[in-house]
Amino acid sequence: MSESSTRKISELYIHPVKSCKGIKIKSWKVGPYGFKYDRYWMIIDEKYQFVTQREKPKLVLITPKIEEVDSEDESKGGDLVLSAPDMEELRLPLLPDQDNCIKYKATIWEDTLEVCDCGEESSKWLTKFLGFSARIVFKSGARFVARNIPKEINHQPKIALTDGFPFFMFSEESLSDLNKRLSTPIDSRSFRPNIVIQGCNGPFEEDTWKEIIIGNDKENVFHVACRCTRCVVTNVNPDTGEINKQILKTLQSYRRVDAGAKYFSCFGN
Repeated sequence: MSESSTRKISELYIHPVKSCKGIKIKSWKVGPYGFKYDRYWMIIDEKYQFVTQREKPKLVLITPKIEEVDSEDESKGGDLVLSAPDMEELRLPLLPDQDNCIKYKATIWEDTLEVCDCGEESSKWLTKFLGFSARIVFKSGARFVARNIPKEINHQPKIALTDGFPFFMFSEESLSDLNKRLSTPIDSRSFRPNIVIQGCNGPFEEDTWKEIIIGNDKENVFHVACRCTRCVVTNVNPDTGEINKQILKTLQSYRRVDAGAKYFSCFGN
């Protein structure tokens, strides 16, 4: 991205609970895993496998809210508040007591990692809403980016419970290009981004980016790892959980552009 560019950030999001509804934000702190609290929690089934909208689109109806304590001392904590249709609010600590919690070995894709259980009350809440035995867990053990690490980075970046990378971004121009091909336009939430950029010279300009500098701090550089391949979660309506297969089908028709993932459509980085 050139310094003379008119590109700017138009939207920011975090998704505290993996595969549940996101939170639109104006600004946010960056931590060692990406945006603070982004995918710090996830839902697992009775076999300790992670659960996403791929299998359970109803997850999108769970709405998280971050209630931090207004203090410089982050150890004072706060609450993660979850709400869902016809359910009372569920409150969980932002900083679980990891020394005294029950821990499990949970599976997320090819990784098996230690996670901290958030308690029986949260399990009953989830099980009642989702209709199957489920638990909510908090990240505990370390997890790392496993592939496509840019050569400019001389360490292995850490991630929380994201699929693979600490940040995901795309441009409004790319979304507009897709919407011209769809009978029912979608908004950016269908792709669950962290950062949305506005003002590119054309759609999918971000395919060519290697580094991104936000603001004037050249020491704070985002290195672009790879294009993002899209899955069936893209078809899930972020408000209702209804499925629109036209979205992914349309992307497949013109966005199979990565030789390393030739059977998948790509959207964003």
